[in-house]
Amino acid sequence: MKIGYYLKKAGTLPPHVAARRAAEIARREAGAWWRKWRDAVFPTYSEPLFSRPSGLYRCFRPVPLETLRPLGERIARLSGLYAAHRFDVLGSGWVEQKHGMACAGLEGRRFGSGRPVDADAEGRWLTGRINPPNLPHSRRIWRLVDEGHVPIDWHLDFKSGYRWPESVWYRNVPYGHLPGADIKVPRELARMHHLAQFAWAYALSRDGQAGFLPPETYAREFRNQVLDFAATNPPRFGVNWACTMDVAIRVANWLAAYDLFRAFGATFDEPFAAELARSAYDHGRFIAGNLEWFVDLRSNHYLADVGGLLFVAAYLPRTLETDAWLAFAVQELVKETAEQFHAEGSNFEASTCYHRLSAEIVLYSTALVLGLPEEKRKALEGYDHRCFSGQPGLAPAPVPLYPLAGGGPSVPFPRSHFERLERMGEFTIDATKPDGRVLQVGDNDSGRFLKLQPVHHPISVGLARKRYANLRDYDEMPGESLFLDEDHLDHRHLLAALNGLFGREDFASFAGDGWLETRIVQGLAGDLRLPSVRQPGAPRDAARMRTGSLDEWERMRTRWESLPQERRKILDIDIPGYGLLSGMTLAAYSDFGLYIFRSERLFLAIRCGTVGQNGNGGHAHNDQLSVALCVDGEDRILDPGTYLYTALPERRNEYRSVNAHFAPHAADGREPGRLDLGLFQLGDEAGAQCLHFGEEGFIGTHRGFGEPVYRVVELFLRGVRIVDITEAGVPLRAPGYAADGRPNCTEAPPFSPGYGVRRG
Repeated sequence: MKIGYYLKKAGTLPPHVAARRAAEIARREAGAWWRKWRDAVFPTYSEPLFSRPSGLYRCFRPVPLETLRPLGERIARLSGLYAAHRFDVLGSGWVEQKHGMACAGLEGRRFGSGRPVDADAEGRWLTGRINPPNLPHSRRIWRLVDEGHVPIDWHLDFKSGYRWPESVWYRNVPYGHLPGADIKVPRELARMHHLAQFAWAYALSRDGQAGFLPPETYAREFRNQVLDFAATNPPRFGVNWACTMDVAIRVANWLAAYDLFRAFGATFDEPFAAELARSAYDHGRFIAGNLEWFVDLRSNHYLADVGGLLFVAAYLPRTLETDAWLAFAVQELVKETAEQFHAEGSNFEASTCYHRLSAEIVLYSTALVLGLPEEKRKALEGYDHRCFSGQPGLAPAPVPLYPLAGGGPSVPFPRSHFERLERMGEFTIDATKPDGRVLQVGDNDSGRFLKLQPVHHPISVGLARKRYANLRDYDEMPGESLFLDEDHLDHRHLLAALNGLFGREDFASFAGDGWLETRIVQGLAGDLRLPSVRQPGAPRDAARMRTGSLDEWERMRTRWESLPQERRKILDIDIPGYGLLSGMTLAAYSDFGLYIFRSERLFLAIRCGTVGQNGNGGHAHNDQLSVALCVDGEDRILDPGTYLYTALPERRNEYRSVNAHFAPHAADGREPGRLDLGLFQLGDEAGAQCLHFGEEGFIGTHRGFGEPVYRVVELFLRGVRIVDITEAGVPLRAPGYAADGRPNCTEAPPFSPGYGVRRG
């Protein structure tokens, strides 16, 4: 499968780029055979390296209890579910995860999920599961787990029931090979975002808050789950080592949660601390040796690799190796922030939700570096660059330092890094609809880096079944039970976190009260407050951007009005009432390709730009010139989202298709960009371009159907007009939308706010 994919991919690249990519792949594959042999013969767990593993560095500070207390009820519910091994992952619903469980299946596809286990305290149950060289180490780790702990099946897609064996070498783990089997499910659980909730519960329990178990319960559960994973997932074996990004996110969440526990006064036994340090080192060594770096394209995967390696290097004791990891991670964080975020602050993935993921990585990584202990800062001055052998390589010491504007200590980030970071928040503000949820553009797999304060809305199980088509057969809890419904489109936490660095009133106002992230980031950065690029009250750069002149607008409209009626497809959307255009503001993000009109009653956004990822389009959709419309806080037209990736390729392409978007449609049903290049590549045949953006409206064009197609969006006091135009006679379908807010297109899919499907 991999060879066929690489050959197909090479055919889409320029010859010189294809040659570079082939050379990189050859280099990576050259030593794989002996590494596989080595890992089959020798244990892959590392030997103890640190004399004082419990002396891991401290980075997070305790959050004031007065900030935590108002969140007590939500934290008690979440931590209780997680302690009972109930997880809601990628649309699964709250399911008790264990070996041998019966799984609901995915759209009628259901696999046997393996046999139940009798987990004896000596770890004999691991025999036959763990490869023989690692079995003694796995059993030794398991013996540290508290008796009575029920093991979690980390290798199970507990939606479909498909299970990946523990003993398969990481580079041989298959995915996308069976319809319905979704490799993202076990990987998402194994990122272990939920661990931070145990730390919050521990703090509130010690504070004497009602509704919590004894504090040690949460510390022991955190400890047991980490050991459970370490014992049943030997390094470089199984599904949870098959993607470096997931390895990086997991270890960052382990270390953050462990540090938060310690910040609130928790202590852990030396054997556990030693195992955590050893496993963190194994994670770091794996990341450094399996970086998802290519000379022609890096994505959020590589950015996550850098963030995870940074966390490992920041926490582990100093050695020549960890010093080099730290310097490399700082070097690449600066480079990749400039590479993957446009100067306007938007992300190059062409996805608003991947913008959130990547911005989290940059934000928490930057804050971690700013607040490094003095001894760790010294590592950036005198590391040995020869101790890092991976690509793209580490520059000789020292890491460059830059003065902070307005005074303060020199830092390893240029001013442009902070400007991009600040503008990431501005983009999120502008891309958020009046209901507080971000506009979906491109892919959304609910991905996060650290999930310290997820947003859940309490509803009944019965309502959850009615609301989500993927939960119609959910029977884990009675219909009247409480169901915590996670809101993946609420990105306000990102602004709260950014406000911990910049202290901007508009960031604080947008986020609202009650967020932990502001204090967390502020403490993580050592209370360093960064100067803002924006003067108080000054308009954001995006608000000042305009394209074209009024004369050009009139000339284009006059030219098109003379065309025959069959070449102009018109939709008038009547919006009764007054003040539709009152307080109108505009925002343009031309590098991302998003143009926004916002008034007291109206939110209208138009997608028009590149497919992202330097033309690869891995997370873009065929949404060029598509419109999203919200009136009086209610969606009239909206992007349906993503739903699934590799589990059901036909579903992925259904949501990527132009038919899923309120965009110009060719009468013959052709796509404006190729969908046959792979599930994570999209053709940029459209070459979309904005011709006019101003108070009068918007005009854009693309060539995805061969000859140019134009879309005009005009704003009036009582409505909106959308006109699709073809001067060369390309047959178009009339634009339209259904009463339920979905595009009135052939087989338009239902709304998916992440990895699920809303009924309405």
